[in-house]
Amino acid sequence: MRNHLNRLSSATNKTVLLLGVMCLNFLFVGVDVLMAHSQNSVFRLALIPLIFSPFAVVAILARLTFRTSSVVRRAFQGVMWLGVCVGVLGTFFHLTGNAGAGQDSLHRLLVEGSPFAAPIAFAGISVYALASEHYEGAARRSRLLTLVGLGFLGAVLAAYLDHARLSFVPGYTLIPLIPGTLAAMSCFYLARRPVTTQETHLYLYVLGLSMLVGLLGFCFHVLGDLAGTQDIVWARLLYRNPVLGPLLFCDLAVLGALSILPESKAQETESNTVRAGVKDLRREGQTV
Repeated sequence: MRNHLNRLSSATNKTVLLLGVMCLNFLFVGVDVLMAHSQNSVFRLALIPLIFSPFAVVAILARLTFRTSSVVRRAFQGVMWLGVCVGVLGTFFHLTGNAGAGQDSLHRLLVEGSPFAAPIAFAGISVYALASEHYEGAARRSRLLTLVGLGFLGAVLAAYLDHARLSFVPGYTLIPLIPGTLAAMSCFYLARRPVTTQETHLYLYVLGLSMLVGLLGFCFHVLGDLAGTQDIVWARLLYRNPVLGPLLFCDLAVLGALSILPESKAQETESNTVRAGVKDLRREGQTV
């Protein structure tokens, strides 16, 4: 398994691979937001994440295309920090929208209303992209695993609140909480210490279990939306059970596997050369 990861890392620049996956993630959440907000005709504040998603994709593609441009790099970092703001503000707007007038119960605020934890995905993806671009080697691996662990905790919380609307009936709606929690603990464990080959294999098995749960959840959500209908009712797919929600476990499992992808020697040599060149330019500037 480790040799296979080494071959993959040697064939593909890890930074390019990670940022490419972040492009797909921004597209993924953009489609999810469009589906979720289409019920209210996608107006006003709901337009913010819809506009930001393709904007973030363009920023990442520009960073991958013009890798030596400091202007493009600063623009990329600015867009990603803007994504953090979009995620935090989206969470705030969902909470205030759920609160409404008068005294609302905690159940109404967190369970029955709009999913308050969903917008924070923009912040998580943005920070993951920033860490992928800024750090290298063991420092990057540790930070990415920590972020993926936090993502799994967020997915567990989202699944818990979503299934709480049904009072966890049927009982198998509790299943995602177990592999999600195990995956989060595994990510935090690997982020804090060097691990053996056996521990890496066990970690990948846990991620595989999370991916399986995500795929099964997707199937259950689709079947639940189609239950009792002879034709496909798109309104039920959009507004009943969140079709794309369970796939978050699959996405996080992929990110968790990519986070431990070994750094290629060619990439480390290139990075060291770039850093040395930057230091030389700074020395020349100070001399002048």
